[in-house]
Amino acid sequence: MLPKLIKVMLLSFLISQPINGNQQKCNYCSKIIRTKYIIFESNNYHELCYQNSVQLKCDFCDKNIAKEYTTFNNKSYHENCFKKNIQLKCDFCFGVIDDIYTKKENQKFHKNCYTNNILEKCDVCSNPLEGEFLIDFWKNKYHSYHQSKLPKCDSCNRLISKQLTNGGYEIDKNREVCSLCFSSIINKEEQIVGLDIEVRRILKMAGIIGLPKVPITLVVDQKELENYSNQKNANMKGFTYYNRVILKGMKIREETHIYILSNMHSAAFKAVLAHELLHVYLFLNDYELPSDITEGFCNLGSQLIFTTINTNLSNYFLKSMYQNKDPDYGIGFLKMNKILEEQGWKRLLKQLKNIK
Repeated sequence: MLPKLIKVMLLSFLISQPINGNQQKCNYCSKIIRTKYIIFESNNYHELCYQNSVQLKCDFCDKNIAKEYTTFNNKSYHENCFKKNIQLKCDFCFGVIDDIYTKKENQKFHKNCYTNNILEKCDVCSNPLEGEFLIDFWKNKYHSYHQSKLPKCDSCNRLISKQLTNGGYEIDKNREVCSLCFSSIINKEEQIVGLDIEVRRILKMAGIIGLPKVPITLVVDQKELENYSNQKNANMKGFTYYNRVILKGMKIREETHIYILSNMHSAAFKAVLAHELLHVYLFLNDYELPSDITEGFCNLGSQLIFTTINTNLSNYFLKSMYQNKDPDYGIGFLKMNKILEEQGWKRLLKQLKNIK
């Protein structure tokens, strides 16, 4: 923005004696001038007429303006009155604004003052955020170009940088984990026992009972998980193997085995485990449901874990679930969640076989 037009002008007037034989009339009162008079803008005035009725007055101090003055917004001011009291000043440095300025919430700033001191700064590079920028779930604000240059945490989805996460760690060629999540990742078999007990306890509160002991194996990377499942899914975090042996129409043996991607945050690991245990529940109860009902139902287990944990990270995971557009894991989950909200866990489990 530019300040409105400001002009500095000089009053032109002359004090003179009336010339003998040449009577002048005052252009204000129309009476003959017999003493000194003033010429202003080619008009003649008695001194008092001029001072009381014609001469400009400062719109700030209300005193006569005798020489230079400034006009601003159709008003006139002594130069000092204008500079000290009327002229725009920066609300940061309080210096006079006489060039382009920036306005924000009824405050005015020099362009440099605004850019360097008022404008929000990028949480990655600390440079001013001019124009459009991104805000992540964690309220971090950063230039959009950082998104293509920096890796994202495989757990919390933050940009991994010194400023945001104090760096991070490479898990494999396709995954990195930030320093904030690294201390909570699951990458050892001995960590699984306690998490399995915790997840089963939470599922039991919802009415999921009778689950057998199931071997759980950590899988190093996505490719290995895809090999176990014979499926190609870049978002796959877990897989449940199930096999039944039937003799003469009777089920004589069942085998189940859960495979879960390693190096996930414990909150994500527990949610994936709950999802896979609900697959076990469906297998053991001989439920053969459409894929959207199956995956949607199993995702209710993940939701139950996240709501029980109730941390910022679990709430991030929950939000991601609700925003998922996948026909099975997203739309199917929303469908099953609506039924859960209407019927509760007890009725849902009773009616599960009939849901289409």
